[in-house]
Amino acid sequence: MGGFGMDLRYAARMLFKNPWVSAVAVGALGLGIGVTATMFSIVYAALMRGLPFEDGERIMALALNNPSRDIERQPLPIHDFQDLRDQQTSLESLAGYYEGTVNVRWADAPERFDGAFVTANTFSVVGAQPLMGRVFEPGEDLPGSPLRLVLSYHVWQDRFAGDPGALGQVVKVNGETAEIIGVMPEGFLFPNRNDVWVPLRMDPLAVPRGQGMGLFVLGKLERGVSVERASTELNGIAARLAAAYPDTNEGVGVTVMRYADIFMGTEVAALLYTMLAAVALVLLIACANVANLLLARAAVRAKEVGIRTAMGASRWRVVSQMVTEALALALAGGALGTVLAWMGIGLFDRAVAGTNPPFFMLFRLDAPILLFILAISILSALLAGGIPALKASGLDVSGILKDESRGSSSLRIGRLSNVLVVGEIAMSMGLLVAAGLMTKSIATLRNLDMGFDADAVFTARVGLFEAEFPDTLARRRFYQDLRLRLQELPGVRAASLGVNLPGLGSGETQFAVEGQAYAEDRDYPRGRYGQVDVGYFDALGLPVTMGREFLPSDDGDGDPVAIVNEGFAQKYLGGGSPLGRRIRVGASSTTEPWLTVVGVVPDAYMHGVGNNRETDPAGLYVPIQQSDARFMSILARGPGDPMALTAAVRDAVTSVSPDTPIYFVNTLKGRIAENTWAYNVFGVLFMVFGGVALFLASVGLYAVMAFTVSRRTAEVGIRMALGAEARQVMRLVLRQGMVQILVGLVLGLGLAALLSRAARLLLFQTSAADPAVYALVSVVLVSTGLAASFVPARRATQVDPLTALRSE
Repeated sequence: MGGFGMDLRYAARMLFKNPWVSAVAVGALGLGIGVTATMFSIVYAALMRGLPFEDGERIMALALNNPSRDIERQPLPIHDFQDLRDQQTSLESLAGYYEGTVNVRWADAPERFDGAFVTANTFSVVGAQPLMGRVFEPGEDLPGSPLRLVLSYHVWQDRFAGDPGALGQVVKVNGETAEIIGVMPEGFLFPNRNDVWVPLRMDPLAVPRGQGMGLFVLGKLERGVSVERASTELNGIAARLAAAYPDTNEGVGVTVMRYADIFMGTEVAALLYTMLAAVALVLLIACANVANLLLARAAVRAKEVGIRTAMGASRWRVVSQMVTEALALALAGGALGTVLAWMGIGLFDRAVAGTNPPFFMLFRLDAPILLFILAISILSALLAGGIPALKASGLDVSGILKDESRGSSSLRIGRLSNVLVVGEIAMSMGLLVAAGLMTKSIATLRNLDMGFDADAVFTARVGLFEAEFPDTLARRRFYQDLRLRLQELPGVRAASLGVNLPGLGSGETQFAVEGQAYAEDRDYPRGRYGQVDVGYFDALGLPVTMGREFLPSDDGDGDPVAIVNEGFAQKYLGGGSPLGRRIRVGASSTTEPWLTVVGVVPDAYMHGVGNNRETDPAGLYVPIQQSDARFMSILARGPGDPMALTAAVRDAVTSVSPDTPIYFVNTLKGRIAENTWAYNVFGVLFMVFGGVALFLASVGLYAVMAFTVSRRTAEVGIRMALGAEARQVMRLVLRQGMVQILVGLVLGLGLAALLSRAARLLLFQTSAADPAVYALVSVVLVSTGLAASFVPARRATQVDPLTALRSE
């Protein structure tokens, strides 16, 4: 400890003895550590932190899989849930839930919440106790039981100002009378980010097997039971069910995973780990920079090292002292990196706040992140200081002591230093290409032409429930009355309704085209499916390119009709006019009527903006009054600010149904932006990584070139004394820098290809092998590298030959 203390004090003196070199090293490490810690905090929150409950790691999620139908993970049918719950023994108990809209009618106004419909044992499975009152008791999730309501802490504060008198109050929930029985602790928003909870009153016997709702299922492993053992048992039960019910359960298995993992698919998890690996390259570049600086310092101090060795200092002692110097730099860099990480984590947390991440994904600078910063600071010290220390400590002592130069020519660092710079440029190339592809994606997304002005369209959503709207006719009547009221509002030029909005993605359906034959159900084509009201395309400002829009007469008593988009007409109705052609929704067993095509409209991104999995826009629309839907979006367009219509639209809805609130209020452009936030947030992160890498690589190249020029002062003086011109000297120096740049570019191409393919999930209408991006990045790197080499090269041309010759 005494030796380490002496080394640490000596290292501190060296830091202040060379303040500019120390500042560059600390700044480089601070940038590398800061961005790496920021990305690690994101990965840790999303994939590692887990649930904030006691024994949270034992809470498992169960999902259905069926490889024969390419089903990897989906909710369990209620019958399967009931059978698994009754037969399994590996988990303490199984609970089921689904998330959805909960409309609460307070005394003054209705309000919509993200709610969870849960089995009565859900709270006990996760070990949650209410702050006040109680949670659901066994039997309260049975059909016909009186409805109960549990509030989150912040809803209790917002609506009741923390008044304990909230318990026992009666409100309307989805049109049904309910009693408030409990309030959960602050921060409890299980299972995702839910504000209120109601019992899941399900009756599996009410529907045939294979029908009814699907449930998300969770359970807590029995102590001592592994995930593998539970999976084996549950899949054994699934196999017995498949044998007993082949029509609905053939090929069905059960996937068992950590509960927290259900919110992150394998592709998203792979992307996050890729980004963490990418940002680790930034830290490696920073370490290479510092290693180069320490190599240069070691070259200057070679004689000092030789004298210490001659006086009896062991190689380990020399290495220890030099690594301690690197550790001092790294700890100072870690302190700077902590500040940068705190800022970066805060910015990311604010950027994703509106996307409603799961409640347990907390992006913060806490103990695990601080420990990570300490660990990578120490690792950085070993990486940046180890190579120079081993290089300097392995010198020939007699050669150093005989060397009469001011520094020492005995420490030959040129080749190693050049290798480090080439590595920095290669890593920068990979990061900059990924950043360039992200930048192009963001620019493409922001300048996307959807064929209409999405910023001018007001949108909101409404949900109807059986208690107030028990059948299709009642829901159709509500939508018709609402549309008429919306169209009469002052300042509204056009208004309509639609189940889905363009750019956000519509559902899919199988269909048949009249005159076409299909051998099996899987041969029936699939397309996007929209349910819209009269005036829908007018409200969007989309032209009907052929035929007509839906009319009020296209109701339940009218002839069944459809409008198709241009992609559908070209792909499935080619060879003549699509008008008058007939299509039918469903496969071979469908009882749906044939629909006559009466119009054609532009594609309008029915498949959704940012949906990289599905790029086929082909789809069809049917009238609301000839279909049925419980949830609907409102569209309204006027001459002014669309958000100014909010109050009027809310009043129009409550004038038709006092218990129905509106929610998801925004412009259509805003809704699309909410749906594509990942492109902007993670794209900007990659751009930051690339920018930092470029800066660090430039600094590293400049430092190496400057040191090289300083070491070759005598050589330059001799060349100029023998008649070499300034441009020849500059070309000599620039050539050395250019060789390193070109070698780094070539090596960086492979890394760029790997990173780009791994990050393709975040690319919007941009190829991972876009040649323009590769070319632009190459030009930027070459230009920046030449600029970094130019200053030392110019300094070399200004050397006075006589002064240079005297320097030795």
